[in-house]
Order: sequence, then structure tokens, then C-alpha cells
Amino acid sequence: MKRATRVAIVAIVLFFNLLFVFFHLRNIFTVFDVVGTSLDGYIPRPVKTGRDRAVVIPHLKSEDTTWVKEFLHTRSHIYSVDDPDAKLHTPNKGHESIVYLTYIIDNYDKLPSISAFLQAHQNGWRDAWHTDVVGHDNVVSLNTLNLDFVLEQGYVNLGCALKPGCALSDVAPNTHINPEIWMQVFGNDTTMPAEIGATCCAQFAISKLRILQRKKEEYIHYRD
Repeated sequence: MKRATRVAIVAIVLFFNLLFVFFHLRNIFTVFDVVGTSLDGYIPRPVKTGRDRAVVIPHLKSEDTTWVKEFLHTRSHIYSVDDPDAKLHTPNKGHESIVYLTYIIDNYDKLPSISAFLQAHQNGWRDAWHTDVVGHDNVVSLNTLNLDFVLEQGYVNLGCALKPGCALSDVAPNTHINPEIWMQVFGNDTTMPAEIGATCCAQFAISKLRILQRKKEEYIHYRD
């Protein structure tokens, strides 16, 4: 291959790479940075009567969760997925869902007003880029959570940024979701939607009343 040809190929490749970065730069900044937000002088509101809350976190033994002590007026339920000797533990399957469902089942009759479900990392854009507050910090996110809004809505995803959102065209189809599985989970009297999408990334807050809209046996069915 002639030198001029190689140079031309390299130039074309670089051009298209730069073109890709140019058109996606705004999305990249939106996903990995939170701007225009300041917590200087912020004093978290005290939790009112009837606003008791808990945080639920799945983790590996190698993951540090001591940071949960920084949560205000919040009970912690830390489940290990790879330590059967831990006080709270589950098998390591189903990603976060097995822990979230186990918490609901184990506490169905004694749920707090609000339960927040989080991943095990505290902060930093590399691990917690989807936490939409200064420093991508889950402690800040939960301590500044609008409890009234959670109770009003019943369910609140803790990801607030519009990007990446849940645009179905931006993700590969999940082949694990099919009509057969859908009917096994939700019953034969429901129809599987043509498209299913949700905001990333398995972090949300939910009210006790919303959880209790389904029977305990249903959650056991979903988990098992």
C-alpha cells in the first residue's frame, strides 16, 4: 500500500472519529457532569413525623459501604450478595433486583414511609455518573431528596438528567423480555407492551403505599 494511500485512510478515520465526538459531545457532558447546581449553605430539612425512611443497598464484600452512615435519619439495609455469613445476604443473581425484592418481602409488614434503593458506590463520575447531583454523590442525593414529592408521586427515579434518558432507539433490544416471560411474571391477562424503556440505573425511591399496592405473594413470585 502506498504511503499516500495510508495517509488518506488515517485521515478519513480521524475525520469520522472527530465528527462522532462533535455530535455527541453535548450528550457526553450531560451524562458525566452536573452543572448549574450548588449546595453551598444548604441545610437539609428535618424529616417530619411520618416521613421515616430507609435505604437499601446490595454490595460485594470488596465494596465499601461505610459511607451510608452519612445519611440523615435513615435506616440502612445493606445486603451482601457474595457473603453467606453476612447478617443480610442474598444469592448473587438478578443484579440489584433480588436484593430489592428481598427487602420488600422481609419488611412488608414494617415498611417505612419511604424506601430508597441505591447502588453500592458513593460518588465519582466513573462509578456514579448516573447520580445527578454535585460530585455524583449518593449521600447528597438522598439527604436532599424531596420527601413530599416522593410521597405524592409514589415512585421517583433518582436519575433526573434528560440524558441518556430512556430513548429506545439508543439501546439494544433486551432479548430476555419476551411475551412468555412477561406472562409468567405479570399474568396471562396482561399484554406485553410493544416497547419498554426506563431511566438508568436501578436507583429510585418509593413510598410504602405504592409498595403495598401489590400483595407480598406477588413480590415473592417476582423474585423466585
